[in-house]
Amino acid sequence: MQRRVPLMLLGLLLGLVSGGCSGSRTADPAAGGRSGGATTPGIDSTSRLDLDNGRVSVFSPQGWRRAPRSYDYLVRYQSTPQLPYPSVIVVAADPPEAFSEVTAANHAAFVEAIAGTLDAPEGTGLLRKPSKANVGPHHAATWSIVGEAKLDGLSKKIERECTAVVIDGRLYTVEAWAPRGKLTDAGREAARAVAAALIVPSMEAIDSLVPPSEPTETEGEDASPAAEPVGEEITPAAEPELPAAEPA
Repeated sequence: MQRRVPLMLLGLLLGLVSGGCSGSRTADPAAGGRSGGATTPGIDSTSRLDLDNGRVSVFSPQGWRRAPRSYDYLVRYQSTPQLPYPSVIVVAADPPEAFSEVTAANHAAFVEAIAGTLDAPEGTGLLRKPSKANVGPHHAATWSIVGEAKLDGLSKKIERECTAVVIDGRLYTVEAWAPRGKLTDAGREAARAVAAALIVPSMEAIDSLVPPSEPTETEGEDASPAAEPVGEEITPAAEPELPAAEPA
């Protein structure tokens, strides 16, 4: 028994060291790709796309598929290839004046500025007025609004759950879309996960999130909206005619 004790202790110490090392190699895209944290829940860390002329890295919701490109958004994801909804889209615009970044100090003012850009008053097209939220490392504004899109040739009302953040001087709005009354909590959570994982592209983020054997997808010289999407394209059963996304 005396000879077994050191062996047991050695095994325990090796287990602790091994566990500590494996934990230090994971990365958190919502923390700018820094080592030492877990990956953002709900996103596919191998799906990285550098968009908006390389200003931002975007990750898809776990298990969702990227839809064909469009001039109306940076990227759109679908929960299933056959149906256009629910969808998560990401759009980019210039932020309200004087908001090159959003901090705890100006968070409330940012939300107020976003509210000033919305045309619909609450109770009409605005389902929920903008409010403060912390999404990953971002100080965000969130709201819900009614939109309209054509599906099978018919105009239908859709619900748009929006989350807006400012990253490196750009306003990025992540929206969950579904027919009105059919937007599920899973769709909302998928959009929040995408918003939380938005980061400025960096070598640290690339090295931490994606194994070297799995190349990432980036926007190159041929990555115009008219170009064929990189990777496997999905073909929805009925591609909706999407409305021009509001910046916020």
